[in-house]
Amino acid sequence: MFSVYVVLLHYPIRNRQGQVVTTAVTNMDIHDIARSCCTYGVKKYFIVTPLEVQHGLVDGILAHWKLEKNREYHPDRSKALGLIELAYTFENVKQEIRSAEGQEPEVVLTDAKVLPGSMSFVEYKKELTVPSRIRPSVIVFGTGWGIAEKFYPQADRILSPICGPDNNDGYNHLPVRAAVAVVLDRLLGV
Repeated sequence: MFSVYVVLLHYPIRNRQGQVVTTAVTNMDIHDIARSCCTYGVKKYFIVTPLEVQHGLVDGILAHWKLEKNREYHPDRSKALGLIELAYTFENVKQEIRSAEGQEPEVVLTDAKVLPGSMSFVEYKKELTVPSRIRPSVIVFGTGWGIAEKFYPQADRILSPICGPDNNDGYNHLPVRAAVAVVLDRLLGV
């Protein structure tokens, strides 16, 4: 059986002007993405940021939910937040997955725009459901205005963007936590 991992990348990210930046971690992304990951059986949810101050913020939030009274009051949230791991770089994530799984993960890039070589959710779900599949999959989501092009060479697969009915005049600017839920449901849901 193969494993699925989720990454929320905060660097390298594009801003509105197309510059490569590091984005801030948000409290809602921490909680909501962890809950989606737990619902769909994701093995681990990595938050990747090179900023020490952001690690401190996330560590503080996670420490709050590890307190016994909070674990008892919200056991489901504590379970979901237990999937989270912080990393400074995407290479750190790949190293950890290689160590845990004994092989290189398949890196799956998501984006709100159509990229060359994109594949549909149906096509990738077929690949994931091959009974003999053992290679782990790491699905990478961006923040800000999307993952910077310098990251693209790391991708083994690129998923087509999420589009509404009739492509809704091209509008598909979902919050990342909603995009994660949709992607996980399309790939891992029944």
